[in-house]
Amino acid sequence: MGFMQRKEEYYNMEKKLLDFFNNVHFLQVLFDGVIIVSKDKKILFFNESAEKILEERFSIGSPCPAFFSICQSCPMNIVEENKSGVQIYDIRTKNEKHVCLSITPLFVGDEFMGVIEVFRDVSKVIFYMEEVKKQKEFIEVTLNSIIEAVLIVDDRGNVIDYNAIAKKVLCREYEELKGKNLKDIVKLSLEELPNPGERTDIYIETPCGIHKASILLSPLKIGKGFVISFYIVPESMSNLLEKGDIKIITKNPIFRNILNQISVISDYDTNILLEGETGTGKSFLAKYIHYMSPRRNGPFVKVNCTAIPDTLLEAELFGHVKGAFTGAVRDKPGKVELADGGTLFLDEIGDMPLHLQAKILHFVQEKEFERLGDTKTRKANVRIIASTNRNLKELIRRGQFREDLYYRLGVVKLHIPPLRERKEDIPLLVNHFIEKYSKMYSRRIKGISSEAMKLLLSYNFPGNVRELENLIERAVITCRGSIINPEDIHIDMDSMPSVKEEEIERIRQVLEQTGGNRSLAAKILGMHRTTLWRKMKELGL
Repeated sequence: MGFMQRKEEYYNMEKKLLDFFNNVHFLQVLFDGVIIVSKDKKILFFNESAEKILEERFSIGSPCPAFFSICQSCPMNIVEENKSGVQIYDIRTKNEKHVCLSITPLFVGDEFMGVIEVFRDVSKVIFYMEEVKKQKEFIEVTLNSIIEAVLIVDDRGNVIDYNAIAKKVLCREYEELKGKNLKDIVKLSLEELPNPGERTDIYIETPCGIHKASILLSPLKIGKGFVISFYIVPESMSNLLEKGDIKIITKNPIFRNILNQISVISDYDTNILLEGETGTGKSFLAKYIHYMSPRRNGPFVKVNCTAIPDTLLEAELFGHVKGAFTGAVRDKPGKVELADGGTLFLDEIGDMPLHLQAKILHFVQEKEFERLGDTKTRKANVRIIASTNRNLKELIRRGQFREDLYYRLGVVKLHIPPLRERKEDIPLLVNHFIEKYSKMYSRRIKGISSEAMKLLLSYNFPGNVRELENLIERAVITCRGSIINPEDIHIDMDSMPSVKEEEIERIRQVLEQTGGNRSLAAKILGMHRTTLWRKMKELGL
């Protein structure tokens, strides 16, 4: 077939196409603009919508003008080469409109004849999208400026979105909250939250502990779901110390000051020495510091320096190699290695033998050690917390404790007050222990009588919180009714001090704590300064 014959057939086909599209009336009434362009880039067809959208006048057979900003790289060649269409969702026209464009190849048989360009003005859509984007940015900035934790959840309690502070408040700094269920984050389901629109104080549980939180639940106006805001109430905070229901509960100002100090120092790896009598909760506070620290996901390893014989304590701490001593049949890592990346708690450090204190001092300073019977030096990244119920300064004076180790361990020293110095906490602790052991032993104990509470308040608790817990546990088990009465409290009455002796001891201790400042002592004791002065005179203080 000759060139002239091919050319004539092409123009015949082009004419038929032109006649066909001009006679297809529905194309003229389409909302979308339609332009058909031949492969030699001439206009074969256009409808009125095309002229309106592009704000240009066209004529059949004229060259296709560059009405789109992409025409510098015209996609017709790509369409012809790949024999497939091209879709562009947002391009600009010469008149600054936003257009969604679709270019489809036009074939007659196997012959490529041109393209059909279909486009729609989406300027309003793009405008609204930009407005939505601005609104989203505005909402994000607003949410992230709020000091409360905010979670947006669907109707099943799954998190859709949240603000920046939520991760910190809920102790989930290293987690992605989207997609998680509310119950996995704060141990409460949607059904357990207060009614929408009512701000209520309830307890929530996070990796940092159990906290009293002020919560507001607001339903979404569009779609199903809720906005939940959490504000932690610091005055009534009750902190979880370990898995289960063990908590530190206090309203004592001295103890609360200790908790405030812990909230500051827990973020740092400084060594801490906890001083206080047996049963005051030093182990719980050590765990609390660990859970509050960035090491919370690491191990918490406790070494009881009193319970382990001196001959085994070194191997228990630093580990040993096979054959280091009789019975060492294999290599074994010590508690120091097991605590790597976490916290090592040296409980009752005052009972550690003097020869071992030098090795502990080296480890505290250098964070390196050797297993018993080995020459290889190992390292462990641990945070050290120590505790004692003994007077370490007196032990130093007697030559039973290293002074340099004392100052290394006690970069921060916290003295935990005995229960007799924080008796205002006894009712709170009693109610907590009743609830705990009633649930544990399936007993329906509703509370404690005022007479039984007075009995507890008049006792000095030499065993501190641990003794109180044991008393209430026994009372819950042996109580015959639903209320704990004085006969259910098994206290050695002969060991109980008189009211006068107790008052003298209480005032003396507070005066010692305040350095003799009577105004401050009166404030702690809850009385006027002149009342304190009169009592001191009456009691011979």
